[in-house]
Amino acid sequence: MPSQIAWLDASSEEQRRMRDIIRLFADRESRDELGLGQIRDALADALFPGTSTLLTRARYLLFVPWAYRKASGRPNPVADADRYERDVIHAVRASGDYAGLLGMQAGEALKNLPSVVYWSMLRHYRILAEPSLSREDAVRLDGTRLGPEDAGDAGGSTRFHAWSTTLPPVPNGFPKEIPDGFAMRHDEAAWLRDRILEEAPESLLAHLVVARPAAESPSPWADAAALEVEGPARTVRDDAQAFSTLMHGAQLLYNLILAEEYESAGYDRITEPAAAFRERLDRWSDNLAGLLNIHAWDLDSLLARVDLARGTPVNPNSKRFVRGWLDLLREASANIADDDAARAFMIRRERQHKGAQARIGNRARLATWGGSSGSGALVFRWPQVRGILLDIHDGLDRTPESLDA
Repeated sequence: MPSQIAWLDASSEEQRRMRDIIRLFADRESRDELGLGQIRDALADALFPGTSTLLTRARYLLFVPWAYRKASGRPNPVADADRYERDVIHAVRASGDYAGLLGMQAGEALKNLPSVVYWSMLRHYRILAEPSLSREDAVRLDGTRLGPEDAGDAGGSTRFHAWSTTLPPVPNGFPKEIPDGFAMRHDEAAWLRDRILEEAPESLLAHLVVARPAAESPSPWADAAALEVEGPARTVRDDAQAFSTLMHGAQLLYNLILAEEYESAGYDRITEPAAAFRERLDRWSDNLAGLLNIHAWDLDSLLARVDLARGTPVNPNSKRFVRGWLDLLREASANIADDDAARAFMIRRERQHKGAQARIGNRARLATWGGSSGSGALVFRWPQVRGILLDIHDGLDRTPESLDA
């Protein structure tokens, strides 16, 4: 039986994409062990509007409307749209450019179709011309005839367009045949770039759709192109970096306490986790002063901007936790790993946030610990967004004829 991931048949670039996708699925930044999710997601939305941690490849932003347009007007458009999305799985898998394919292993049994995963981004960038439409309404109503009272200035009867009228044309053979796989044609990439520039002009995403990010950069503040951004997007990027730097210490201390309790309980499936987390926390502590001036940084301004962006206040307990952690660091000893106040603070926070699901002090829950509970520094969907951006830039680098050769 052939391997699901054909490493030996892939080019070096495809291998890199596969590694990125595997890492992407392994750490979606969706775990919220300490109740930071509302702030994290608000900052991610400001940096990269309309995105999510479920995104994989940019061409899905065309596959979905193409499938829906093809299904509209048929006797059973909802079922046909579903079938066309599942046809894409086989066609992309056969193309050879399949890193990030949703349904690579599940095949037609895939539960969350690409339309579910990408609907928010399709709406945000008005690829879906009527953002209020549900998936079912979009496929049922697209192409239906409007009466004179609904046609507006057009006069007479016309057609309802659920999707952007400038959407690039559907390739021949779609969805049964997609020989280019996820490789975007030049016109497709240019069109998608322009949608982002029009709908999110002051975001970091808009800056990076023009300035290509590095293929291996681990975060927006470790990417040369992202570091060049100016204006409001720079403020958001700096906010995100400061928040990530501050709270990474809390995440590491929490995991150190878990690791120590895990070992004390006699569990040994994970090898010496406490030593590993202590080393990481010590390294974070040593580097903190060079990354963030905790005495001068205005956390309240960041939280106010987050509340404004969300349109509703962040959970007060989350705000108290973040403020309390900052205050504690300003007063704590240099050895944060063994600071009694810091440890007690972290234990209280877990119990407050997770209740009966808290791991600290719970042997049954400790037994199922996987060795890390949200210990990675927050990067605000960067692996997913970077992949989308690289797809667009790769398409822009292609000449209109390069995919026809």
